[in-house]
Amino acid sequence: MAMENLLLAVLPRTPASTFVRYSRTVGIVLSAALLRMALDETLKNYPLLLFVPAVFLAALLFDRGSGFLATVLSAGLAAWIFIPPEWSLNIGADQWFAVVLFVVIGFGITMITEALRRAVTKLDRLEKARAVQLEELGHRTKNDLATVASLLRLQARTLEEGPARAALDASVSRLNVIAQVHRHLQQSQDDAASVDIANYLDELTVGLADLLRDVRPIALRVRCPHILLPTNQASSIGLIVNELVTNAFKYAFPDDQGGNVEITLVVEADAILLTVEDNGAGCPPDLGEGVGSKLVKLMAAQFDGEVNRRPSDRGCRVDVRLRSTAPAA
Repeated sequence: MAMENLLLAVLPRTPASTFVRYSRTVGIVLSAALLRMALDETLKNYPLLLFVPAVFLAALLFDRGSGFLATVLSAGLAAWIFIPPEWSLNIGADQWFAVVLFVVIGFGITMITEALRRAVTKLDRLEKARAVQLEELGHRTKNDLATVASLLRLQARTLEEGPARAALDASVSRLNVIAQVHRHLQQSQDDAASVDIANYLDELTVGLADLLRDVRPIALRVRCPHILLPTNQASSIGLIVNELVTNAFKYAFPDDQGGNVEITLVVEADAILLTVEDNGAGCPPDLGEGVGSKLVKLMAAQFDGEVNRRPSDRGCRVDVRLRSTAPAA
């Protein structure tokens, strides 16, 4: 991948005219000849050596014709200037064999370099087309999720308060979590498969607080470092936060009480520790195994994680430790 990127950086962005390509090819060969003159004592027994990279460079930067031109021009200059008798083409038969062999090798280098340049250029075009397709797919997925969430929200409004409406509201909230992951993927410039978890959780919790708090004075705070996490792990963390914060708003602050809910994410040596803690009424003893609790355990199990709910000095605390996938640097 590094070599591919280096080649793409060297290759010209737009094709030059034939005159420009051949003029630059002549310049490359003449530069090699001047360098050979400067190193005449050192390379006295190697009259053709410095012309090999000149042929390769011309074929790489321009095209096959430029490589052929560089080969023939290099062979002529070497035979005329650097092969005894100097400044004459009256060289021996053994020397002509070396010149012809150089031409054959130069043509071979040109053909191989041309194939390499075309392959790298084709891969670059395919990579750009793939990036556009992935961006379009992400955009459509985000819009589809938003449409489904809107339909469920409209359906929920037609129902009276009860289990059915609560289930639809919970489904809308979970869809929004996944939709936000796709939105952050589209906005990511460094890595299209990673999400800045701090930005993601900030946006997620703002939406959750607006949805859940009503008129209650409940503060929702996030403490999280700016790190990139793989998409699947960020999505799972978002779903876990959604469920735990929803439970905190639902059970920790009865009778329109106010309070604080804190979300903390800490990167450990081989795991990520996610904590959701409130200063409300404490952990409900009869919370049971609802859909939300099962979903939290399922998301944690995907990363060989564990969930621990316990009373704290201030209220209730839930620790979720996720292993297996390390955060991206």
